Amino acid sequence: MESLQLQLAGLIVESVQEIFSAYLFIDAVPGPVKISALGEVYIPPKTEVLAMVSYHGAFDGGMHLASPEYVACKLSGVFAGVELETLNAEACDAFGELANLIAGGVQTRLMEHHGLGEITLTPPTVSVNGQVNGIYREDLLSVQQYFKFAGGLMFAECFFIPPINESTPSN
Repeated sequence: MESLQLQLAGLIVESVQEIFSAYLFIDAVPGPVKISALGEVYIPPKTEVLAMVSYHGAFDGGMHLASPEYVACKLSGVFAGVELETLNAEACDAFGELANLIAGGVQTRLMEHHGLGEITLTPPTVSVNGQVNGIYREDLLSVQQYFKFAGGLMFAECFFIPPINESTPSN
């Protein structure tokens, strides 16, 4: 399973770097990656700002974009073309759309380059102040890929339901 998670970390890096370069004109430097273990109870990240997009179909799970508020304001402001000092509705929308673009980049790579079937995305949601929108399964696996850039630190996390043939450890 770790092989799939390492592949996902690479897809996250490709997608984040592509979106940051094309839309924000910012270099995102990948940092550490955190991979959950099979059997570990999944707990969604608690961070100041958390955007989420769900995947359904051939790959069930989702993508989180997580950061401190000041980073979300900076990224959202650059993306929206305005200076944002507080996390208002416009900033939340922009941060959610960044998560949607990153999730879409991973979705496309999974479908086109890794032979998975149709994967659909939900619209993004954004929660703040450590709140989490939604109910999560405890058996989800996850990959958190951290990034550093001129404006600060953030991470993108891909979480997913383990494939049936991988959900139980072999004896």
